[in-house]
Amino acid sequence: MQKLQNLSESPSRRRFVSTSTGAAIAGVSGFFALTSKSRAQAPKIIGHGDFKYKVVEGWGNLDPAQTPVANCHEMAGDSKGRLILFQTNVKNNVIIYDKSGKLVDSWGTTFPGAHGLDLVNENGTDFLFLSDTKLGKVFKTDMKGKVIMELGRPDLPQYRGKNAKIKWAPTNIMPAPDGTFYVGDGYGSSWVMHHAADGEILNIFGGKGGSPESLNTPHGGIVDTRDPENHTLMICSRSDSALKRFTLSGIHLQTIPVPGMKVCQVANHGDYMIAPHLDGLITVVDKNNQVVSNPGGEAPAQDASFNLTKMKKAADSPFQKPHGIWIDQDESVYVPQWASGNTYPIKLERV
Repeated sequence: MQKLQNLSESPSRRRFVSTSTGAAIAGVSGFFALTSKSRAQAPKIIGHGDFKYKVVEGWGNLDPAQTPVANCHEMAGDSKGRLILFQTNVKNNVIIYDKSGKLVDSWGTTFPGAHGLDLVNENGTDFLFLSDTKLGKVFKTDMKGKVIMELGRPDLPQYRGKNAKIKWAPTNIMPAPDGTFYVGDGYGSSWVMHHAADGEILNIFGGKGGSPESLNTPHGGIVDTRDPENHTLMICSRSDSALKRFTLSGIHLQTIPVPGMKVCQVANHGDYMIAPHLDGLITVVDKNNQVVSNPGGEAPAQDASFNLTKMKKAADSPFQKPHGIWIDQDESVYVPQWASGNTYPIKLERV
C-alpha cells in the first residue's frame, strides 16, 4: 500500500484559524466574531484531504405521517436526475425525490424486506432492480413498479440436496453495461450469481471461506467502470471488512481492507469510489484503490508498514448506521441509513 499523504490541516491554515480566533476574542474585528446562534447554523464540514463535504441539513425530510420510512437501505439516481430510495416501510417502499429533496412520487406495499436497489437504462427507458431479503426474491420493475422479471431461489447444486436448508437472501444486484447482471446472496450462502439479461444463470462464484476468492457476506457491490477499458466487479465482503475486486468472470484480483468496518455498499464517480459502513462513517477510495478520506470518521492512518489501521467514527459524525450510497453528477453524496430512528437520507455536498 502506498503511503498516505498528510491529511491534517496545513500550518498556514492553523495559523489563520488561531489568528482569527484571537482577533475575535480581542474584539479587533466584530466581522469574524460568531454568535452562538450563527455557530449553530454554520454548515458542518466532514472528510479529509481533497474529499470534504458539507452536510445539507434537512434534505429529503418528509412528513412521516404521509410518507414514512423505516430502514432506508439503498438509493440510486435515474436519467431525469431524480433520486430513488428503497426502504422497508410498506406504506411506500419506493420514494422518489427531486434533486432539491422534494417528494415526486412513492409506491410499493409488497417489499417487507426491501434491501438492494439499482437502476438500468435500456434504450432510453429506466428500469429498477430490487431485492427483498425476506421474500428471497429479485425483481426488475419499471419506474412505476410494474414487475418485468422475478427471480427466486437459484436452481443450482449449491442450493439443492444437502444444501436445501441453506438460506437464500439476496442483498444486492450489480447490473453490467452489456445487459447482464450479478446478484449477491449476502444474507444467505455468500455466493454471487451472474445472470443473462433474461435471468438465466451464466456463472456462480464466491461462497464462504477463508481464501482470497471467498466472499463472506457479499452485502453490496457494483460493476466498476472507472477504467473504461477494463471493467471489474467491486464487491463488499462485509464480514471480512474488505472490498474485493474480481474480473467479470469471477476471478479474484485484489482485496482492499477497510479495517474495523462493516462495509455495506459502494458507488463510483469518475475515478473514485465511496463506501458506507454501518459503523458510522463513509470511506472514499481513490483511483489507486487507496483509502484517502473518511467523512464522519477519523482521518485514515497507517502503521509503520504502511498498512491501514483500524478506522473509527468521529465523535461529531452526522451518521448513525450508513447502509447505502449514491453519488450524483455534481458529486453530491446521498446516504440512506439502517436502524437509525426512521431517519430520511443524508445529503452531502462536496466542497
